[in-house]
Amino acid sequence: MVKCANKLLVVIFCVFFAILGTGFYINFKSEAILTPNMPGYAEAMAARNIHTGILTPNMPGYAEAIAARQNSSCKRGIDVSYHNGDIDWQAVKNSGIEFAIIRTSYGWSNWEKQTDKKLRANISGAKAVGMPIGAYHYSYATNTHEALLEAEFFINRLRWTQWEYPVFMDFEDKCHMTLSNSQRTDIVLTFLQKLKENGYYCGLYTFLNFQKYHLDMNRLSGHELWIAHWHPTCGCTSPYGMWQHTSDGSVPGIRGRVDLDYCYKDYPSIIKNSHYNGF
Repeated sequence: MVKCANKLLVVIFCVFFAILGTGFYINFKSEAILTPNMPGYAEAMAARNIHTGILTPNMPGYAEAIAARQNSSCKRGIDVSYHNGDIDWQAVKNSGIEFAIIRTSYGWSNWEKQTDKKLRANISGAKAVGMPIGAYHYSYATNTHEALLEAEFFINRLRWTQWEYPVFMDFEDKCHMTLSNSQRTDIVLTFLQKLKENGYYCGLYTFLNFQKYHLDMNRLSGHELWIAHWHPTCGCTSPYGMWQHTSDGSVPGIRGRVDLDYCYKDYPSIIKNSHYNGF
């Protein structure tokens, strides 16, 4: 009887440590399930600086992990430019990345020089493996006239292909900091309205503190928001559809660091069903 009991204890301990070794834990009180392959896991673990999958509501990363578990449309993506070099798009797709946002351009004064050097290669590479893509233009506009010039440049490059994800104005540069909140918001609205008039499903990309303190988000509420905040939790109180959660990601097929994103909306269906972005 004692031997049987000892054997039973050994089995129980083996099972227990085997479960811990898988990196997940079910917290019955909070109904949290966290596994290594789901969005929020890396951030939650980094925030807690431990190597188990125990997660409770008062811990950093909990909200993102639960949102990822509950929202089946949550997808993992990257955003890239020529800074990321030559990309092996098949390796990227095989790693589990589900979408990419590609830089098309920046500024407005010289279209040839200010078109991203890897734009054509990134478009063709992503399309060849069936990777859905969106786009962004980095803005230096400091008035509404320049915003229109940038929008025209962006639209010209957008016409090179169809975009399954939104097309974004990247608005964050130090040249914008000398302006008022009203002026900055006017610039963004002018740019996005021009895109919308030309049939594009568009939005704003910026950092959390920039949208919080330097823009009137009430005036921008009719457009999509892609928020950047390199932190275990997003913390954005405005509605957002995408979150760039790190600039220090690693993805097979890309040498060096790469920006990583979560997407919480089914943009391909929204865009195709409403015939935006060339569809």
